[in-house]
Amino acid sequence: MEEKTIPWLSNFIIFNPTLCKKEGQEAENILFYYSSDKISEDVKVRQIGLCEGMINFTRRFSNNACEVLETKRTRQVYYGPEDNFWMILTVGIPEKGCTFVSNLTLRSLLITSYDLFTLFYGTFGNLQSKVPDTKTLRSKLERFFVPYQKTLNIGESDIMNHIMGVQFLPLDPNTYLCTQRLLSSLQDRFSPVQYTMLLYKEKLTYSSLNKQDTRVLYHYLVNILFPAHLETSGMEIISKSLQTMGRYLNGPTDFEENIRASRLHLTTDSKDGALTQVFLLVYNNLDTTICLMIDTTTSCTKTFYKSLNQFLSTNVITIDNIISKQVMPMSVSVPPPPMMTNSDYTRYLLYNYDNLAYLSTLNSNPPLSSYITRIVCDIAALIINKRNADIMIKTGSEVWISARKCESRVLIALILQRNMHHMQVVEEVKKLSLSLFNKTYFCEF
Repeated sequence: MEEKTIPWLSNFIIFNPTLCKKEGQEAENILFYYSSDKISEDVKVRQIGLCEGMINFTRRFSNNACEVLETKRTRQVYYGPEDNFWMILTVGIPEKGCTFVSNLTLRSLLITSYDLFTLFYGTFGNLQSKVPDTKTLRSKLERFFVPYQKTLNIGESDIMNHIMGVQFLPLDPNTYLCTQRLLSSLQDRFSPVQYTMLLYKEKLTYSSLNKQDTRVLYHYLVNILFPAHLETSGMEIISKSLQTMGRYLNGPTDFEENIRASRLHLTTDSKDGALTQVFLLVYNNLDTTICLMIDTTTSCTKTFYKSLNQFLSTNVITIDNIISKQVMPMSVSVPPPPMMTNSDYTRYLLYNYDNLAYLSTLNSNPPLSSYITRIVCDIAALIINKRNADIMIKTGSEVWISARKCESRVLIALILQRNMHHMQVVEEVKKLSLSLFNKTYFCEF
């Protein structure tokens, strides 16, 4: 058996401890169980029993249940998204190789998986209430998490998995008005369209959804749908050979057949805990992608979709040309700010918790070591709940890491150049702050 050198997913569990009504039927509590090894039902029951015991034990000392359990060779992360429902992620730690794992990123991976499941299927509790024997819930969990757990790159997880931010494309007033005119015209003509999102080169220009839905849907588009479409099509998502032909990345493929579109469950405009249900259509032409969320209570005929397709094929290419005329001069004429020309010795992450916007060069080449990645995550965990913070450390590998938080803004800077003393690093970070924030105020500590 080949020895593993990077952390791996050992098991992924979802259970509800209230489902077992009689002793000896504890297996009824298991809603989903993935294991990297073949194990018996009895072993699954015992492992879940230990997890439940850990949750109940830690609740004796705090109002919050256990979040992380660390052993020498495993890391176990707990998340209770709903009453009586628990999700547990267990990661194996190799004896040699990459042994650094961040609790912050592991927990973020677990939360993201729940958010994505809820986006497409609704809450666990709602699915369980539909069929008392939990058959529907188990089926949905199996359908979603079996393929999803294969996408969890535990060994490559980093601070970006935690922030799950959004890259925005700022538009000038005239260009922004053109995009708004298009979206308003679309919703006026096609009344079943409730919400819209507009992206250009995978950067968000507009969303009518709330912050939570925007974050999760953007993550799905950029990290799952676009790469999957790229893989299946065998070419770039945005192909210049499709100069006048748009296409749906999901939804209609043949307007002569029944139209199938993904159903979303949104927190936007939700009432009394009931999520807003819509159908999702993702249409792409050139560098522009538009997401349409359509009312599920309206009967949308084939004629409706054909008319919608004609409208999009005519107008999306126009708005793409308008945005590209703004973006191209910006990329040519705007000089890079100081400290950004040499990524060999400077990396940074700028993130705003209020609007989810981020800029980052942390993942530039050459990649950071797992040791540095872990330290960045640990520092982020220290400042995440503080209003203001200023931390600077020097690692054993002579990498300086500066983390500053003011209100909702966070700046993490890495100075990779060796033989720099503290005051030099302070000046370098100050230059970087000025170049990133321009005239935006960032308090001095």
